[in-house]
Parts: sequence; C-alpha cells; structure tokens
Amino acid sequence: MCFFVKPYFLTLVLVSTYIEDTGPSKASNTKRERDIVPVFAGPIPNVTVPLGREANIPCVVNELGSYRAAWIRVETKAILTIHQHVITRNYRISLSHSDNRNFILHVKDVKESDRGGYMCQLNTVPMMSQIGYLDVLVPPDIIVDQSTSDVVTREGTNVTLSCTAKGYPEPNITWRREDDEPIPLILGIGKKLMNSSYEGEDLNISRVTRVHMGAYLCIASNGVPPSVSRRVLLHVQFPPVLWVPNQLVGAHAGEEIALDCHSEAYPVSINFWKKREGEMILSNEKFDVSSKEKSYKVHMRLLIRKLQAEDFGTYSCFAKNSLGSTEGTIRLYDFPKHQSLGSSKSSRKFNIEKGLPSVEATTRNSSETRRVINVLLLFCIMSLCTHAITLKNFGE
Repeated sequence: MCFFVKPYFLTLVLVSTYIEDTGPSKASNTKRERDIVPVFAGPIPNVTVPLGREANIPCVVNELGSYRAAWIRVETKAILTIHQHVITRNYRISLSHSDNRNFILHVKDVKESDRGGYMCQLNTVPMMSQIGYLDVLVPPDIIVDQSTSDVVTREGTNVTLSCTAKGYPEPNITWRREDDEPIPLILGIGKKLMNSSYEGEDLNISRVTRVHMGAYLCIASNGVPPSVSRRVLLHVQFPPVLWVPNQLVGAHAGEEIALDCHSEAYPVSINFWKKREGEMILSNEKFDVSSKEKSYKVHMRLLIRKLQAEDFGTYSCFAKNSLGSTEGTIRLYDFPKHQSLGSSKSSRKFNIEKGLPSVEATTRNSSETRRVINVLLLFCIMSLCTHAITLKNFGE
C-alpha cells in the first residue's frame, strides 16, 4: 500500500500488514473491502490555539476498511503518522485513534513553527486527502531595544516616545499617562488636542512643556492575554519660576504668621528663606521652615511665631537649580490689632495642588488693598485741590 505526498508524489511502501489468515476467505474479504471507497465524514477544521497550549486536529473517515490514513505536514512534506503509528521523532506529536475511523493528531506545547497546514491522506487510488490549518496565537511582547527608555529634555524641544511590540496577530500600541491625565498634543498649526490616550507606536510631542512631564505607559495588546506595558519617564528641564500669593502681609505683635511661596523647577530646586540681606533662615523656636513637593512643584512656607518688632520687614524666598535661580519678596508690616490682616496660620490652607490661599484670607487681603487705595485716592484729590487753588491765586 502506498501514500503519495503532493506535490512530489513521494511513495512510502508499507512492508507488511500483519495477516494471520492468508486463506481464500481472508483474501475474498479483503477484496470486498477494497471495493468500498472510504469517505471523509467532514472537512478537517481549522484549529487556533495560543502559544504553549495543545492543538487537537481531527480526521474522521467512514468505511476506511483495509485502507490506511496518514498525517503529513504540508509545508515540510514530513510524514507524521501512518494509521495507528507515529513516524515523526518530534516528541510533541502524538496520535489517538478509535473504531478505525477517528484519527486525532495532537501537538503539545504548540510553538510558532507549528503554524501551517496538516494533511490527512488516504492511500486510495487515486489518493484522497483533506487539509486543516493550525493557527498559533502569540501574546504581545515589547521589544525593549527598539523602544524608548526614560527621556530627559529641555522645555520647548520636540520629543518622540517610541514603542515596538511583536506577537500574533500584530499588536496594537496605546499610549497613556500613568496618572490618567490627558496628553496635550499639537496637531498642525496652532491646533491643540487633549486626549486621554493615543494610538500608535510613536507618540510625537511638539514643543514639550513642564505639563508633559511624568510617567507614560506603552500598552501592547492583540486580543491574546496577557497585554503587556512599558513605563517611560519623561523629564522636562527648565529654570526655577516663583509665584508669591501675597507680597504684602500685615500682622501685629504676638501673632503667629505664615508666609508662602510657590516654586516650579526641574531639576528639583534648592529652596530657602532669607530676611533682608541676612543669613538663611533655619527652623528653630522662632521659625518653622517647611515645604511640600508634588512632581516639579514645591510649596514653601515660613511660619513665624510670636511676632516682635524686629520680626517685621522684608523676607525673601529663593529657588535655585543648575539652569538658573529666582527669588520672591514678601513685606511683613505691623498693622493695628483691631485691623489685623495677613496670613495667619489659622486663615491659610497649606495646599500644594492648587497653590492658592483660602477664600477667607483672600477676602481679608482684598479689604486691606481697598483701604490703601481709598487713602491714596483721598490724598490725590487733596493734592489736586491744593494745586488748583494755587493756580487760581497765581492767576489773580
């Protein structure tokens, strides 16, 4: 009996099929079986399995009789099994059979190289065969040496974050921020886009600013679990910037007062306080120097206890890093107790996220500003009136 392997029609001759009875009746039965042509019970299904799992490819034949079924790898033309025997030396391949009808090819620990066609062939004349295809799904894997590592750049430059992944089917790449904040992008001339995620291997950021700073996640997925991700840190360098909420603060002796400065810088700045041209202020029984940091933002606070006459004056907050330095000034003045204004400890919230004083403190400082403006207006009016009278007398 022969098996033909297309397209080269190689022939495998089975040397023997064990025959116990060679008499006339046995030969007659074999001839009658030969007169019945085998029929495939149905097409061989295409099988899809994830990498590392087991694939089972069935071949069901009716009325096989004395004919033999074989499994053949289409791409390599390698004979895997013949009838009930495994021919290949691939230890991952096995065969289960029953009723001289069902022949199931098992491929354990499936690899990508197993993807392809598998032929179930019958040694009839002419040869009969059917082909089923094995598809191997491969979960995504990020190619590290083709993807961006952490990036350090100057504010105003253009940045591209790249992420490449492999897998089958081909993975999709999604970028998003780790803190779930939207990604500000500039598309075209002056057109800005704020999206929580971006699809594509390359994330292009034009004229990067400090708001782009943070951790970005490259997520690769193709429907085959698990999805994988890579974390990329974007550091944007810029010189320090200071913002002083209240540059004029009024208080009275014996009070506890807090002065606030907000700085932004990267690399992280060195922050400190000074009074006039004196030495750096350190925490002690009189002063409490503290700060709260969040990313590139720092909220500096100077707490002055039990104010005395010598504590009034000008205080300066400083921020320095390798790219530059800056300073802000706050004038602390003595104000009558019954009109006490300013940043007392109880009237200010220490909030680094918003960096703003409380509503109560803002209202009080606004009242102070209005009083000062009213006094200045009154002084100007009196000056104008005096000037007008002088001109009139001079004319007469």
